[in-house]
Amino acid sequence: MLRVAPDAREAARDEEAVGRVVHAVLATAGLRAPMPAHPAMVAAAFAVQAGEDGQRILREAAIATAPHRTGPAGPGQMPAPAKPAPHLARSVARALALVPAGADPRSGSRLTAWRRADRAVLDESLTRLADVWPEMLAELQVCVAQVALLEGRAIDGFTDFTTHGAIHVHRARLSASPLGLPGPVRFAEALVHEGAHTRCNAAQLGAPPLTSSADAVDPVQTPLRSDPRPLTGLFQQTVVLARCTALYVRFLAEETEAATALAARRDRLADQARQAITALRAHSSMLTEHGLGALEECDSLLRATTA
Repeated sequence: MLRVAPDAREAARDEEAVGRVVHAVLATAGLRAPMPAHPAMVAAAFAVQAGEDGQRILREAAIATAPHRTGPAGPGQMPAPAKPAPHLARSVARALALVPAGADPRSGSRLTAWRRADRAVLDESLTRLADVWPEMLAELQVCVAQVALLEGRAIDGFTDFTTHGAIHVHRARLSASPLGLPGPVRFAEALVHEGAHTRCNAAQLGAPPLTSSADAVDPVQTPLRSDPRPLTGLFQQTVVLARCTALYVRFLAEETEAATALAARRDRLADQARQAITALRAHSSMLTEHGLGALEECDSLLRATTA
């Protein structure tokens, strides 16, 4: 069950449910894989459901993940920098296929390897999260197994349930922004942002936030995308924006560096969060009891952190 405030225990229960489904699907094809579920294992399960070769994906994963753990981190471990790998490359290809009209997919988006300097920024981002919001870091440790780096102008970052447990973030987020946001802060926001999508994706298996009727509702405008999105996209954006606003409130309480840039980013995210909450309230009849509760939690978190 999703709580807008981070909750590692609830996240672990939902991830275990995802793992059970993945292993059950693989078992139907006579495939066995270790617990817990790795993003490539999720990709293999989807391949099996589509009548494709899941074994090939598992073989690739055994090579691609060799130096890394085989699933979400769990308490005390950190999300792992991911080497470019076939299951992640296919995920990028799917994301490029969904680039909205008006954007130029030829501008490209591709996986890239982590450099030593990149890993140092990731480490600092995780350290800062541990300092200002340890509960959020604990949840990320449960939900996120791989952090993949992107290059190219087409995509800034995304998650893909077909490789659940992997998040993709553009390398530019490791560097300071033109307005002066430090790289480790920007990347910490990206981790919270994409981690929230991952958390929502797992939670909806057991406690969907939207009714089945929501599938028939026309796509709606959302604060973070120029193209209309389904209601599930609006719901997830609401959670993302409430959490990211709260992150910057916490940074401002602890950080002395770049306070003006931090405050500007907080205000921007808070404004987008209010837009998302208002838009979602207009479709409250499409929310389940759980979804309504999450909406109120978003509103409460925003009010508590920006009062």
